[in-house]
Amino acid sequence: MKSSMIWANFSVKNADRSREFYNKLGLTPNGPNNDPNLASFKFGKDNFVIHFFQEELIKEYLPAWENASNEIMFTLSAETQNEVEEWYKKVVDAGGIIIKELIRDKEGYFGFVFSDPDGHRFNVLLMDNM
Repeated sequence: MKSSMIWANFSVKNADRSREFYNKLGLTPNGPNNDPNLASFKFGKDNFVIHFFQEELIKEYLPAWENASNEIMFTLSAETQNEVEEWYKKVVDAGGIIIKELIRDKEGYFGFVFSDPDGHRFNVLLMDNM
């Protein structure tokens, strides 16, 4: 399967501090960048997006993530709910570990979180906000 987009998610202790730091480095913000719990920037010529989420927010969505401050989670974008469900089945069939079950969250996003056999985390996400 292919995803239409991929981006990275880091946990940070202070999103405002991260925003200030990456602004000072001259990186391009990804969007208005005015959410106090998120700093988001584009990296490199391909504008790879890295989100820097306030640590408490990451732990809210991933309570089993014991060492959130030192890990990265990549998000794979899906275009339909069916595609998310197909990813889920393939991950399970391949022996992946489901960290967060399929769910539509309070913002309306639909997806799940899994890890590969080495514990690297991925989020498959449909951003249709239905």
